[in-house]
Amino acid sequence: MSSPIDYTQSAEFSENYGDLRLVSSDRVVFSFPLFFLSHMSPVFKEMLETAREQSRGPLKELRLTEDSTTLDQLLRFLDPTKKPLPIDMNTVEGLLESAQKYQVERVFEYWEEQVKVQDEDRKVIKIRYPMMTFFLASHFGRDNLTKLAERELVRAPDKELYLSKGFIVDHREVIRIIQLRQERSERLIGRIRRYQINLYSQCCREAVLMKTNTLPLILQLIKEPSWNTFERNIDIWSSCPSQGSTHKSGHQEGSRILFNSWKRGILVEEELS
Repeated sequence: MSSPIDYTQSAEFSENYGDLRLVSSDRVVFSFPLFFLSHMSPVFKEMLETAREQSRGPLKELRLTEDSTTLDQLLRFLDPTKKPLPIDMNTVEGLLESAQKYQVERVFEYWEEQVKVQDEDRKVIKIRYPMMTFFLASHFGRDNLTKLAERELVRAPDKELYLSKGFIVDHREVIRIIQLRQERSERLIGRIRRYQINLYSQCCREAVLMKTNTLPLILQLIKEPSWNTFERNIDIWSSCPSQGSTHKSGHQEGSRILFNSWKRGILVEEELS
């Protein structure tokens, strides 16, 4: 190595931590056990064997193209005595690139665990950062995660469609997601209209007009085409049209039965689509 002044030693992987010096692109030195490196990554194993043959002696240093942030994150997955750092969405792309390059499957498994959230109420898996997760999963060929993230995006609030600057995406995929959201919104809005028609057939016209002002709900569904939108706007549309009225008996109960049946249909569609 050049003058020590040109390099910085990693605090986590200090000088005496391992028998091999890994040098990042921004000249940070990571001392790392050679055995862990070759045991946990077939690519590193091949690199080390090739470098050893060329040097014809003990290998002391290996220069890498990854920066120090990426290398610090990656090495924690290669060292069984270390705990991985929480996934940082600002640096995860570089980490996944290095994991693919060096064939470290554990990184992808950990990332998938971190972005999945179990919805206990509905017994389904939701995805954190769905837009970025969708594109990363698609790029790295994680098909199951790609499908889950797409499913989340189709029903997520529109604010989830935005990405941080500098993240390159396929605009065709963005257009497809927007089209799927539009189709879903139209399908849910159609269910509202059918519900109104059925109410009109069971209740008097005045009660229906008084209790089914659904324009605010429709506007919200365009922004977030999911059952969550119905729940947040439940005071707008879910009251039985004949509730509190003096209409003949049976109207109120009939409306309630109709609403509960309609709600079950929406929830079934939410699970299947």
